Amino acid sequence: MAFRTAIEVVIGVLYALGAGAQALWVLRHSEKFYRDMADRAWLPPAEELIQRLLVPNSVMITGLVAVSEAALAIAILTRGTAAGPALVAGGVFSVIGALTGSPGETGLYGALAAVHFWLAAAH
Repeated sequence: MAFRTAIEVVIGVLYALGAGAQALWVLRHSEKFYRDMADRAWLPPAEELIQRLLVPNSVMITGLVAVSEAALAIAILTRGTAAGPALVAGGVFSVIGALTGSPGETGLYGALAAVHFWLAAAH
C-alpha cells in the first residue's frame, strides 16, 4: 500500500510540475512546441492530427492542458474520491501521448498508462 501511495504522489507532483511548465513556458512557445511534436510523431495520422488541430489552436490547447494537469495533480495529491478517476484520465492522456509521440515516447507513455490504470484499479 505504501508503495502505491508513493507512486501516486510522484505522479501527482509530476502533473503539478507539468501544469507549471505548460503555463510558464509552453504557452509562450506553443505553436513551435506542437510543430516539433508533429515532427517527432511516427504515426502518420498523428502527425496530420497535430498539424491540423493542435498547431492552429496551440494557445487554447496549451491552456487546457495546463488546467487539466493542475486538476489531475490536485485530485491525485489530495487522495480523495477523485483520485481514482483522475488516474484513469491520466492513463487516457498517456495513451494519447503514446499515439502521438516518437517511438521512444510511445514506449514510455505506454508504460505510464499501464501504471495509471494499475493504480486506478486499487481505488
